[in-house]
Amino acid sequence: MRVVVDQDLCGTSGQCVLTLPGTFRQRERDGVAEVCVATVPQALQAAVRLAASQCPVAAIRVIESDAGDGERPVADPAPSPAEGRAACARDQRHPGGHDGTV
Repeated sequence: MRVVVDQDLCGTSGQCVLTLPGTFRQRERDGVAEVCVATVPQALQAAVRLAASQCPVAAIRVIESDAGDGERPVADPAPSPAEGRAACARDQRHPGGHDGTV
């Protein structure tokens, strides 16, 4: 599973970050949400679906990567929630390069 934030649509409410701070973050400069993980670990998939359903502007899209759906699975291993939080924090200190998709 992958998750994408439509940054043009994001309303900067931060609901996704409150739900899953290791998976989502908000850019300091404008509050727009970004995704911090390449693939969503199995243990967090239900929570990612919940975060997507709670987005007040429906800016979060969940991509279920099943065989034959046209999506190419991402090969990068997903970090643990703690690693995701650390990566988000590290990227906050060194902004740039994130477009909200992974």
